Amino acid sequence: MTKAVGGAAWLAQSKQSDYRRLVGSDKYDDDPASRYSWDDSVVHYGEVRAGDIIAIWDESLIGVSVIEGIETGAGVKTISKCPDCDRSNVVSRKRKTPTYRCDDCRAEFEEPVIREKAVTTYRSSHSQSWVPLEGVLEGQTLRSLCVHPREQNSFRRLRWEDFRRAVEQAVDGDPLRILDVTSEQLAGGHVVRPVRVRVGQAAFRAKLLAEYGSRCAFTGPCPTTVLEACHLYSYAEVGEHRDQGGLLLRRDVHRLFDEGLLAVDDRGVIDVVEEVRDFPTYGELHGNSIKVELRPKQRTWLGLHWREWRAV
Repeated sequence: MTKAVGGAAWLAQSKQSDYRRLVGSDKYDDDPASRYSWDDSVVHYGEVRAGDIIAIWDESLIGVSVIEGIETGAGVKTISKCPDCDRSNVVSRKRKTPTYRCDDCRAEFEEPVIREKAVTTYRSSHSQSWVPLEGVLEGQTLRSLCVHPREQNSFRRLRWEDFRRAVEQAVDGDPLRILDVTSEQLAGGHVVRPVRVRVGQAAFRAKLLAEYGSRCAFTGPCPTTVLEACHLYSYAEVGEHRDQGGLLLRRDVHRLFDEGLLAVDDRGVIDVVEEVRDFPTYGELHGNSIKVELRPKQRTWLGLHWREWRAV
Protein backbone atom coordinates (compact mmCIF):
# COMPACT_ATOMS: atom_id res chain seq x y z
CA MET A 1 0.00 0.00 0.00
CA THR A 2 1.58 3.32 -1.08
CA LYS A 3 -1.14 5.77 -0.18
CA ALA A 4 -1.03 7.65 3.13
CA VAL A 5 -4.01 9.34 4.74
CA GLY A 6 -4.97 12.18 2.39
CA GLY A 7 -2.33 11.46 -0.27
CA ALA A 8 0.84 9.65 -1.33
CA ALA A 9 4.04 9.10 0.65
CA TRP A 10 7.43 10.21 -0.70
CA LEU A 11 11.03 9.59 0.25
CA ALA A 12 12.98 12.79 -0.58
CA GLN A 13 16.77 12.99 -0.77
CA SER A 14 18.26 15.72 1.42
CA LYS A 15 20.59 18.18 -0.31
CA GLN A 16 22.19 19.52 2.87
CA SER A 17 25.23 17.24 2.94
CA ASP A 18 27.83 16.58 0.23
CA TYR A 19 25.42 16.02 -2.66
CA ARG A 20 27.54 14.23 -5.26
CA ARG A 21 25.05 14.20 -8.10
CA LEU A 22 25.66 17.33 -10.14
CA VAL A 23 22.20 17.65 -11.66
CA GLY A 24 20.55 20.47 -9.76
CA SER A 25 23.82 21.25 -7.99
CA ASP A 26 22.80 24.87 -7.40
CA LYS A 27 22.26 25.53 -3.71
CA TYR A 28 18.72 25.02 -2.44
CA ASP A 29 17.20 26.88 0.49
CA ASP A 30 16.28 23.63 2.24
CA ASP A 31 15.60 22.93 5.89
CA PRO A 32 14.56 19.29 6.41
CA ALA A 33 12.23 20.21 9.28
CA SER A 34 10.29 22.90 7.42
CA ARG A 35 10.82 23.09 3.63
CA TYR A 36 12.08 21.12 0.64
CA SER A 37 12.87 22.51 -2.83
CA TRP A 38 12.84 20.92 -6.29
CA ASP A 39 12.09 21.85 -9.91
CA ASP A 40 10.44 20.46 -13.01
CA SER A 41 13.55 18.57 -14.12
CA VAL A 42 13.02 16.16 -11.21
CA VAL A 43 11.15 12.90 -11.81
CA HIS A 44 7.69 12.98 -10.14
CA TYR A 45 7.98 16.78 -9.78
CA GLY A 46 4.32 17.38 -10.61
CA GLU A 47 2.90 14.45 -8.66
CA VAL A 48 3.77 15.74 -5.19
CA ARG A 49 0.76 17.40 -3.56
CA ALA A 50 -0.27 19.18 -0.39
CA GLY A 51 -1.47 16.52 2.02
CA ASP A 52 1.21 14.03 0.94
CA ILE A 53 3.66 12.55 3.42
CA ILE A 54 7.31 13.56 2.94
CA ALA A 55 10.13 11.60 4.58
CA ILE A 56 13.52 13.35 4.34
CA TRP A 57 16.68 11.24 4.33
CA ASP A 58 20.40 11.43 3.67
CA GLU A 59 22.48 8.43 4.63
CA SER A 60 19.64 7.61 7.02
CA LEU A 61 16.19 8.94 7.93
CA ILE A 62 16.07 12.54 9.18
CA GLY A 63 12.36 13.00 9.80
CA VAL A 64 8.81 12.84 8.44
CA SER A 65 6.03 15.35 7.97
CA VAL A 66 2.91 16.25 5.98
CA ILE A 67 3.17 18.81 3.17
CA GLU A 68 0.88 21.72 4.05
CA GLY A 69 1.45 23.70 0.87
CA ILE A 70 3.68 24.02 -2.20
CA GLU A 71 4.97 27.36 -3.49
CA THR A 72 5.82 27.59 -7.20
CA GLY A 73 8.14 29.99 -8.98
CA ALA A 74 10.57 30.36 -11.87
CA GLY A 75 14.33 30.04 -11.99
CA VAL A 76 17.41 29.10 -13.96
CA LYS A 77 19.17 25.84 -13.18
CA THR A 78 22.77 24.91 -13.89
CA ILE A 79 22.96 21.42 -15.37
CA SER A 80 26.04 19.24 -15.78
CA LYS A 81 25.99 17.04 -18.89
CA CYS A 82 28.09 14.06 -19.91
CA PRO A 83 30.29 15.03 -22.92
CA ASP A 84 29.78 11.54 -24.42
CA CYS A 85 26.03 10.81 -24.14
CA ASP A 86 24.75 14.33 -23.30
CA ARG A 87 22.79 13.00 -20.33
CA SER A 88 22.78 14.64 -16.92
CA ASN A 89 23.32 11.63 -14.65
CA VAL A 90 26.78 12.89 -13.65
CA VAL A 91 28.48 12.40 -10.28
CA SER A 92 31.71 13.74 -8.81
CA ARG A 93 34.39 11.51 -7.29
CA LYS A 94 36.61 13.03 -4.62
CA ARG A 95 39.33 10.41 -4.50
CA LYS A 96 39.37 9.14 -8.09
CA THR A 97 40.50 10.40 -11.47
CA PRO A 98 39.04 11.42 -13.79
CA THR A 99 36.96 13.52 -11.37
CA TYR A 100 33.55 12.88 -12.95
CA ARG A 101 31.61 9.84 -14.10
CA CYS A 102 28.37 9.40 -16.02
CA ASP A 103 26.11 6.84 -14.33
CA ASP A 104 24.31 6.22 -17.65
CA CYS A 105 27.05 5.49 -20.19
CA ARG A 106 29.83 5.01 -17.56
CA ALA A 107 32.11 7.53 -19.30
CA GLU A 108 34.76 9.20 -17.11
CA PHE A 109 35.99 12.76 -17.68
CA GLU A 110 37.63 15.75 -16.00
CA GLU A 111 35.08 18.41 -16.94
CA PRO A 112 31.33 18.07 -17.58
CA VAL A 113 29.46 20.19 -20.11
CA ILE A 114 27.75 23.02 -18.21
CA ARG A 115 24.42 24.37 -19.42
CA GLU A 116 21.68 26.54 -18.04
CA LYS A 117 17.99 25.74 -18.23
CA ALA A 118 14.86 27.71 -17.31
CA VAL A 119 12.83 25.73 -14.77
CA THR A 120 9.67 25.93 -12.73
CA THR A 121 10.60 25.77 -9.05
CA TYR A 122 8.67 24.22 -6.20
CA ARG A 123 9.09 24.50 -2.45
CA SER A 124 7.08 22.63 0.14
CA SER A 125 6.14 23.88 3.59
CA HIS A 126 5.83 21.07 6.14
CA SER A 127 6.90 22.39 9.57
CA GLN A 128 3.59 21.99 11.42
CA SER A 129 3.71 18.21 11.87
CA TRP A 130 7.46 17.54 11.58
CA VAL A 131 8.51 14.40 13.47
CA PRO A 132 12.31 14.23 13.99
CA LEU A 133 13.53 10.64 13.50
CA GLU A 134 17.22 11.13 12.83
CA GLY A 135 19.01 7.83 12.29
CA VAL A 136 15.96 5.67 13.09
CA LEU A 137 16.11 3.87 9.71
CA GLU A 138 19.26 3.39 7.62
CA GLY A 139 19.48 4.19 3.92
CA GLN A 140 19.39 0.56 2.80
CA THR A 141 16.20 -0.03 4.77
CA LEU A 142 14.60 3.13 3.40
CA ARG A 143 15.36 2.15 -0.18
CA SER A 144 13.85 -1.29 0.41
CA LEU A 145 10.62 0.38 1.56
CA CYS A 146 10.15 2.22 -1.75
CA VAL A 147 7.78 1.03 -4.45
CA HIS A 148 10.81 0.74 -6.75
CA PRO A 149 13.81 0.03 -4.44
CA ARG A 150 16.43 0.53 -7.18
CA GLU A 151 15.12 3.90 -8.27
CA GLN A 152 17.70 6.72 -8.03
CA ASN A 153 15.37 9.74 -8.17
CA SER A 154 15.22 12.58 -5.65
CA PHE A 155 11.57 11.67 -5.04
CA ARG A 156 10.72 8.00 -4.58
CA ARG A 157 7.30 6.61 -3.74
CA LEU A 158 7.16 4.91 -0.34
CA ARG A 159 5.11 1.87 0.59
CA TRP A 160 3.54 3.86 3.39
CA GLU A 161 2.18 1.10 5.60
CA ASP A 162 5.48 -0.80 5.43
CA PHE A 163 7.43 2.37 6.18
CA ARG A 164 5.19 3.20 9.12
CA ARG A 165 5.49 -0.31 10.52
CA ALA A 166 9.30 -0.12 10.29
CA VAL A 167 9.34 3.19 12.19
CA GLU A 168 7.01 1.87 14.89
CA GLN A 169 9.22 -1.19 15.36
CA ALA A 170 12.25 1.06 15.76
CA VAL A 171 10.63 3.64 18.06
CA ASP A 172 8.32 2.96 21.00
CA GLY A 173 4.75 4.15 20.74
CA ASP A 174 3.06 5.74 17.72
CA PRO A 175 5.37 8.62 16.74
CA LEU A 176 3.56 9.21 13.43
CA ARG A 177 0.08 9.75 14.85
CA ILE A 178 0.36 13.52 14.38
CA LEU A 179 0.70 12.92 10.62
CA ASP A 180 -2.70 11.21 10.54
CA VAL A 181 -4.35 14.20 12.19
CA THR A 182 -2.73 16.74 9.84
CA SER A 183 -3.50 14.65 6.73
CA GLU A 184 -7.13 14.25 7.74
CA GLN A 185 -7.48 18.01 8.29
CA LEU A 186 -5.97 18.83 4.90
CA ALA A 187 -8.07 16.17 3.16
CA GLY A 188 -11.14 17.70 4.75
CA GLY A 189 -10.42 21.09 3.22
CA HIS A 190 -8.88 22.73 6.28
CA VAL A 191 -6.08 25.14 5.52
CA VAL A 192 -3.07 25.77 7.74
CA ARG A 193 -3.38 29.36 8.93
CA PRO A 194 -0.60 31.73 7.83
CA VAL A 195 1.60 32.86 10.71
CA ARG A 196 2.63 36.51 10.98
CA VAL A 197 6.38 36.91 10.57
CA ARG A 198 7.91 37.57 13.97
CA VAL A 199 10.60 40.22 13.67
CA GLY A 200 13.58 39.25 15.82
CA GLN A 201 12.49 35.63 16.21
CA ALA A 202 15.92 34.31 15.19
CA ALA A 203 17.65 36.50 17.78
CA PHE A 204 15.09 35.45 20.41
CA ARG A 205 15.85 31.77 19.72
CA ALA A 206 19.61 32.41 19.68
CA LYS A 207 19.36 34.03 23.10
CA LEU A 208 17.49 31.04 24.51
CA LEU A 209 20.02 28.63 22.98
CA ALA A 210 22.86 30.57 24.58
CA GLU A 211 21.11 30.39 27.93
CA TYR A 212 19.85 26.78 27.93
CA GLY A 213 21.95 25.00 25.31
CA SER A 214 20.44 22.25 23.16
CA ARG A 215 17.75 21.36 25.70
CA CYS A 216 13.97 21.18 25.49
CA ALA A 217 12.51 22.57 28.70
CA PHE A 218 10.03 19.67 28.89
CA THR A 219 11.94 16.67 27.53
CA GLY A 220 15.63 17.46 28.09
CA PRO A 221 18.64 17.35 25.71
CA CYS A 222 17.89 17.00 21.98
CA PRO A 223 19.29 18.16 18.61
CA THR A 224 19.29 21.94 18.16
CA THR A 225 17.55 21.63 14.79
CA VAL A 226 14.30 20.41 16.40
CA LEU A 227 14.15 23.17 19.03
CA GLU A 228 11.91 26.19 18.67
CA ALA A 229 11.68 29.38 20.70
CA CYS A 230 8.32 29.14 22.46
CA HIS A 231 6.65 32.29 23.72
CA LEU A 232 4.96 31.74 27.06
CA TYR A 233 2.41 34.40 26.15
CA SER A 234 0.50 35.32 23.00
CA TYR A 235 3.03 37.04 20.75
CA ALA A 236 0.21 38.07 18.42
CA GLU A 237 -1.31 40.12 21.25
CA VAL A 238 1.88 41.48 22.82
CA GLY A 239 3.82 42.00 19.57
CA GLU A 240 7.30 41.85 21.10
CA HIS A 241 9.80 39.43 22.60
CA ARG A 242 9.56 39.86 26.38
CA ASP A 243 12.46 39.26 28.74
CA GLN A 244 12.10 35.84 30.43
CA GLY A 245 9.11 35.30 28.16
CA GLY A 246 10.21 32.13 26.42
CA LEU A 247 11.58 28.62 26.63
CA LEU A 248 13.08 26.23 24.11
CA LEU A 249 10.68 23.42 23.23
CA ARG A 250 10.86 20.55 20.79
CA ARG A 251 8.62 21.27 17.77
CA ASP A 252 5.94 18.71 18.61
CA VAL A 253 5.91 19.69 22.29
CA HIS A 254 5.71 23.37 21.33
CA ARG A 255 2.57 22.74 19.33
CA LEU A 256 0.93 20.78 22.15
CA PHE A 257 1.82 23.56 24.60
CA ASP A 258 0.33 26.25 22.34
CA GLU A 259 -2.91 24.27 22.14
CA GLY A 260 -3.06 23.74 25.91
CA LEU A 261 -2.57 20.00 25.66
CA LEU A 262 0.53 20.36 27.83
CA ALA A 263 0.76 22.85 30.69
CA VAL A 264 2.93 23.51 33.75
CA ASP A 265 1.50 24.04 37.24
CA ASP A 266 2.84 26.40 39.92
CA ARG A 267 5.26 23.72 41.18
CA GLY A 268 6.86 23.36 37.74
CA VAL A 269 5.18 19.98 37.15
CA ILE A 270 4.02 19.07 33.64
CA ASP A 271 0.36 18.21 33.12
CA VAL A 272 -0.65 16.30 29.98
CA VAL A 273 -4.33 16.07 29.04
CA GLU A 274 -5.76 12.56 29.17
CA GLU A 275 -6.29 12.04 25.43
CA VAL A 276 -2.64 12.89 24.70
CA ARG A 277 -1.41 10.91 27.70
CA ASP A 278 -2.33 7.72 25.82
CA PHE A 279 0.68 8.29 23.54
CA PRO A 280 3.76 7.01 25.43
CA THR A 281 6.03 9.76 24.11
CA TYR A 282 3.88 12.36 25.86
CA GLY A 283 2.36 10.24 28.61
CA GLU A 284 5.83 9.82 30.08
CA LEU A 285 6.01 13.59 30.59
CA HIS A 286 2.89 13.70 32.77
CA GLY A 287 3.79 14.41 36.39
CA ASN A 288 7.45 15.12 35.65
CA SER A 289 9.14 18.37 36.61
CA ILE A 290 10.26 20.80 33.96
CA LYS A 291 13.91 20.25 32.94
CA VAL A 292 15.18 23.82 33.38
CA GLU A 293 15.27 26.25 36.26
CA LEU A 294 12.43 28.73 35.87
CA ARG A 295 12.82 32.43 36.49
CA PRO A 296 10.13 34.48 38.25
CA LYS A 297 8.64 36.00 35.07
CA GLN A 298 8.60 32.61 33.37
CA ARG A 299 6.66 31.19 36.32
CA THR A 300 4.21 34.09 35.99
CA TRP A 301 3.67 33.49 32.28
CA LEU A 302 3.29 29.74 32.82
CA GLY A 303 0.76 30.46 35.56
CA LEU A 304 -1.31 32.55 33.16
CA HIS A 305 -1.11 29.77 30.57
CA TRP A 306 -2.25 27.28 33.23
CA ARG A 307 -5.23 29.36 34.20
CA GLU A 308 -6.20 29.84 30.55
CA TRP A 309 -6.23 26.10 29.79
CA ARG A 310 -6.84 24.43 33.14
CA ALA A 311 -9.32 26.76 34.81
CA VAL A 312 -12.47 24.97 35.94
